[in-house]
Amino acid sequence: MSLKDVGRKIYQCIPAGTFRQYAAAWAYRRLHGAALTDCCVENGLFTVRTKDGVVVRTVVDFDPESLIADFSMVPRDGVVMDVGGNIGAVAVYLAAKVGPAGRVIAYEPDEHNLAVFRRNLEANGSPAQVQLVPKGISDHEGTLEFFSGGNYTSSFQQTDYVQREVKKYNVVRIPVTTLDAEATRLNLTRLDFVKMDIEGSEVAALQGAPAVLRRFHPAILVETHIVNGQSTAAEVERLLAEFGYRNIIRQTLTETPGIFATPK
Repeated sequence: MSLKDVGRKIYQCIPAGTFRQYAAAWAYRRLHGAALTDCCVENGLFTVRTKDGVVVRTVVDFDPESLIADFSMVPRDGVVMDVGGNIGAVAVYLAAKVGPAGRVIAYEPDEHNLAVFRRNLEANGSPAQVQLVPKGISDHEGTLEFFSGGNYTSSFQQTDYVQREVKKYNVVRIPVTTLDAEATRLNLTRLDFVKMDIEGSEVAALQGAPAVLRRFHPAILVETHIVNGQSTAAEVERLLAEFGYRNIIRQTLTETPGIFATPK
């Protein structure tokens, strides 16, 4: 068990509330302090300030590691997709990066996360450029079984998280769509950046996105996972190469790296 897993176990033993928010802020300042300006609790809201001047406020604490990723390819006034929006922290950050003339389309299927996401949008002034779509992303349109844990480990797949603590998850059926179908529905004429963190469904999501990725070639950041004992990283890289991406970088040397890709 990693040090991060040990920390997560301790965190889960602390009752939800203000004390846990302060404890989390203290821990994350020490874990990510060099990459953040601040992580604290202000006016009852968990507040993260990034090095590039963005402030993200949430009604619950979260690991700000997701805000330390390389978002340098996100242009002002750009169109971005946040696939696996979770509680909305990254979407709020991306909204600040693209500005009021930009567009952030966020996909989140978990009912609990959706409720928190909406509250977090309100806590950040309800940025009009964020569009929240209550669906999962896969390789087809329809419904799928979903392991709902009401947190970031909810998944359509039997990830290592689900397999370790399967009794903590409710199995429900959730509507899904594809990125190709969404590009058509939304009449997209550009797509600049895609962030994808969907707990093991990244391969299926990419399989449902050949047209949009080949047409727009957005910069893409994909978190990989362990599904049925196997890392999705190699298949993610293969699909990106098939869709014309030539600059494919594993951001860490772990079994489940974040993969950043651009066409050149």
